Amino acid sequence: MYRWLLLAYPRDYRRTRGAEILETVRDVGAAHRRIRVAANLVRHGLRARLGRPASRTVVAWASVFAVVCGLFAASFGTWLAWLGSRPLDHRDLAAVVGRLYPDRQVSHLDQDDPPAVFLIYGHPLDKDLLSALLLGDGGEYAPAELTASFDQAPPAGLTELRQRLDAAGWEQSEPVRSDAYGCVPGSPRCDPASIPSDIAVYAERGDHILAVELNAEGSMHLTLSRATPGAAYPAGVIGFALGTLGGWVLFGWASRRTEGQRPLVQGPVKVLYGVAMLFWTAPVLLGAPMMLTHHLGEPHPRWHVPWEWLGQPALSLPFLVGAFLLIVALGLAALPPRRAAGRTLAGASDPAV
Repeated sequence: MYRWLLLAYPRDYRRTRGAEILETVRDVGAAHRRIRVAANLVRHGLRARLGRPASRTVVAWASVFAVVCGLFAASFGTWLAWLGSRPLDHRDLAAVVGRLYPDRQVSHLDQDDPPAVFLIYGHPLDKDLLSALLLGDGGEYAPAELTASFDQAPPAGLTELRQRLDAAGWEQSEPVRSDAYGCVPGSPRCDPASIPSDIAVYAERGDHILAVELNAEGSMHLTLSRATPGAAYPAGVIGFALGTLGGWVLFGWASRRTEGQRPLVQGPVKVLYGVAMLFWTAPVLLGAPMMLTHHLGEPHPRWHVPWEWLGQPALSLPFLVGAFLLIVALGLAALPPRRAAGRTLAGASDPAV
């Protein structure tokens, strides 16, 4: 087992000190301390990947990069899981509406299946809409939905709706009421008790989520969407683990490559990394608190997709700029290291002789 754990160390380190490490581990690794020895072996190996033994901050910078990589990789994993989910079918919407209100004529009912799992302005993302995604409208990129509506809601309204949802086997949340319009608090013409309310009811059955809105003017709108696929959760966990590990290994490779490099390489690499991390972390620090406040402020039968918590794709342009800067930094780190002082070419005579 210990031999496999040596993979935590960089390759050159394993070649020069691997046998010594294994011999030491066999001497001190008593049976009741195997887990502790294994944990220490991995911890020291991951630290050795960073190089710079005298640095006190390299672990912190590597941790930031690894965690951010893990978060984006987790989002990518859940996105792939969403793409593999069952697409919406307009016949399911017709069946839902027909079972809830078989005695009423619907005024609008989507007759076509959504063209993709995620849509932006009602269309799949393509090169024509890419500029909209990158230049501020990325928030419009969302899971597809199917809609239906009644010009006139049933007279019993909310009470009848909830009874019919229960009879159809929908698990519903408590109704959410919101003022149909606002007014200036304290104004003589503002009476909060007399303001009509819009009412929203969210229900879930199987892999479907149904949102029903009863508007103050008397109409009713129904929206059918897909629940979060079950595969999204393990995909996110696996993506985070692989992304974090990959980010640590990549940072360690660049760190060791630039250790002892000339200042003209080290300086730009550090600056590029710092600016890139600013572009990557700023959307996360902005998006996560706003999304948390949003979720706590109203019920959500389905949480927003993970990348929206990271400010994506609304702030995808900063992410791409940061990725470009990191690629440039890695390119500089890949430059051949400078020769050690006093090293002579093979076969050259020593000038001191």
